[in-house]
Amino acid sequence: MPRIPYPDISTLPEIVQKRIADLPLNIVRITAHASVPLFEAQGQLGRACADPQVLEPRLRETVILRVAHLSNSAYELYHHIPLGRAAGLTEVELGALAVENYAKLDPLLAAAARFTDEVVKQLSPSDETLATLRKLVSDQILVNIVLTIGCYMSIARIVAVTGIEPDTAAVSRLPTSSDERGN
Repeated sequence: MPRIPYPDISTLPEIVQKRIADLPLNIVRITAHASVPLFEAQGQLGRACADPQVLEPRLRETVILRVAHLSNSAYELYHHIPLGRAAGLTEVELGALAVENYAKLDPLLAAAARFTDEVVKQLSPSDETLATLRKLVSDQILVNIVLTIGCYMSIARIVAVTGIEPDTAAVSRLPTSSDERGN
């Protein structure tokens, strides 16, 4: 049972009802308590983070899984371990991400995992960690990683505060901003 009840969907604005119908996940249902502008902004950020043009899927899932592990977010892990597999992460890589054994990851994923750890734990990465990642990605990708970390830290905290239950089935793919544009 959640610590905060889900809102009555029938009383919500039409745009919020449509979003819940399009993606009937408990995280979407509980965030419907937010004002419409915040609800929409969080959804837009989540869809943008999911767009493969923003972050390559293996990189995106590496970052999200590190946030989920560091936040002890069983809800995020429930959804993103299968999404990580679908993105091409191997069982060895998924295991390495769970226990911070980055020697088993390719250099890009290892650098992104270390960077994520430091941003989540310390707010800012060390100069060495930042320099290592910058050698491997553009500044645009680096900022996209930071925004993805923030998005999923926010989701982990909503889950922790509200106590929402796991969904009955994990998502098989993330909706992207391109879905909204009809592409």
